[in-house]
Amino acid sequence: MGIVAAISNTQISFPAGVVSQGGIIAIISLIVCLSIALLISDSKHWSRWSSSTLDICSRPLLITFAAIVVFKVIIVL
Repeated sequence: MGIVAAISNTQISFPAGVVSQGGIIAIISLIVCLSIALLISDSKHWSRWSSSTLDICSRPLLITFAAIVVFKVIIVL
């Protein structure tokens, strides 16, 4: 129990470079996910299941993208 408490009390600061590298991965993943959604939406494989699966993939990435944009704007200001 002591180790868990010690680990949970630590604070780790991330430099801006780590956020931007993670942002690149998130943006590439978002582009791939939205591209797949556009390609599948016009095919015979489009269904409610595929729509919800791609929504589950793209919504958190959109939120992450918005957070990255806000972070970059705050850095500039």
